[in-house]
Amino acid sequence: MRKRMKTAAWISCLIAAGMIAGSATLQAAEIKGSIFGSLKPQTEGSVQETERNTEPQPAQLEEEEAFHLPTGDMAVRVPSRPMEMLSAQDAQTLDEQMASYQPQEESLLKNKAEHFYYYERLDPVSKQIYDVMLQVARDPVSECNIGLVMTDIDPQGDEFYYAFNKAYRAICFDHPELFWLYSGEEAEMCYLSEAISQNGFYFVYIKMVEPFTGFEEQMTAFNNAADAFLADIDTSISEYQTIRQIHDKILDLANYNDPVAERLFNFGKGQDLAHTAYGVLVADSDGNPNYAVCDGYTLAFEYLLQQCGIESVFIGGNAGSSPDSLGGHAWSMVKMDGEWYETDCTWDDTGSMLDDLTPGTYNHTYITEALQDTEYREKVDHYLFLVSTETMEHFVPGDDLTYVTQDQMYEYYLKSESYHFRLAPGEDTDEMDPDPDVISLAPVAMMSYGR
Repeated sequence: MRKRMKTAAWISCLIAAGMIAGSATLQAAEIKGSIFGSLKPQTEGSVQETERNTEPQPAQLEEEEAFHLPTGDMAVRVPSRPMEMLSAQDAQTLDEQMASYQPQEESLLKNKAEHFYYYERLDPVSKQIYDVMLQVARDPVSECNIGLVMTDIDPQGDEFYYAFNKAYRAICFDHPELFWLYSGEEAEMCYLSEAISQNGFYFVYIKMVEPFTGFEEQMTAFNNAADAFLADIDTSISEYQTIRQIHDKILDLANYNDPVAERLFNFGKGQDLAHTAYGVLVADSDGNPNYAVCDGYTLAFEYLLQQCGIESVFIGGNAGSSPDSLGGHAWSMVKMDGEWYETDCTWDDTGSMLDDLTPGTYNHTYITEALQDTEYREKVDHYLFLVSTETMEHFVPGDDLTYVTQDQMYEYYLKSESYHFRLAPGEDTDEMDPDPDVISLAPVAMMSYGR
């Protein structure tokens, strides 16, 4: 059995009204106990009724058991700092620092991907900024590693600010190894300029706000963890088998991070590392190993696929059990054999529920039984694996996801109807939030694999 911390919030994703059925009513869960609760003892009458009716009967959840899918767990975007105005002397100092910089022979940043989806679809200004950011990210420790952008857009205005933020988000979505930039907990980039037009052009400097002193330690840990993860992944069979091995190994490794998902922390300087690939492969910001939330699962999946030569795209949006109960969420696009498919590693991760159930209860006994059924486990661990965009947008479980206990007493529904909607530009979005524009560039999956 996998070792897991308490994941009550995650398990709640697996229960909605009617997801667990039987001939009795479910009790409310104890705090920090099995959130499935325990079945109420049957009265003599209910036992007789069960004996007369050999078919498992749906149970009714008590009203206080209004469980929901794990949404709202995607990192909250923190806007970049406004442009910092430079004096002529300040600009000269930066020029001197740039001139003295000696690039490292080899960066700790490693990514074998040949294509970076969002970069290739950015506008020219955002793409130029992205290129300079990547240069700075290769060595975020040296104060002399400063990038320079020449543009005809006034850097003091909203247009350049938006382009900077758009490039910032695109590079974080494309490069999961820049986990420290995505979380912004210890590292952040900024831009500076004299804002003086010279023959119609402005010079804009891009640099780290402060040297990222933890870069070597964190990148070394990340690289070692990624190498260890991939050591036994067989990429020689097929793209499908490679994708599946990585997907299944992430499910086996990662723990869903309830405190971060429930915002039980102080944002402080930025987002918790649980939102990043580092959270899955190494640890969250408190040092809890392999402890992440949805964007952590998604970015780890993307990075590991990239190292195997398989293209993947980060998708941000809103998801939930109904269009009226949506929260921020992240999932993946994967390109396999020339076709795009969608995958949600976070919601596929069914096995973690076992350690949250109280031994000796009906739920522990029956759900253990269900998840030890090889055929059933295969279905629930891959129900949102390589599916179409249409399926991801509105998933309706079929009878194949219903488990009837061996004693024919109860039915369990470990997956429920759900919705995933991508971020998209619209009237309800912040016009200065670049995420909808970036995510709207993502591909569409026209089919589900093997279905």
